[in-house]
Amino acid sequence: MRRWDGKAVRAYLPAVFALGVAYASSLVLPQWQADPARAGMASLLGWLPYVALAIAAAMGAWVSVRLWRAQYGTGLVCECGGLLGSERRGRRGAWVRRCPACGRQWKRPG
Repeated sequence: MRRWDGKAVRAYLPAVFALGVAYASSLVLPQWQADPARAGMASLLGWLPYVALAIAAAMGAWVSVRLWRAQYGTGLVCECGGLLGSERRGRRGAWVRRCPACGRQWKRPG
């Protein structure tokens, strides 16, 4: 697996985890509703699969947009090949992006 492929897999892992939570909760909640002791908790958590699915879709879309922008768009990629992080205020008021792979800081032009 190339380095870029590994970064893409690692970027999608939180979305896959949220999708797993949605799937597991959709399997467990009907069983809990059948049990009288857990029926109250199951009715309170009935929204959990839908929220987890929405979170997984939003996280997957965000990662897809970032990877597309990095490869084809504005080029938010460090020289080492790592994706740049979000903008943060650096020293002397300048806005910088940090590469999580090598730790280099990139200043915003202008």
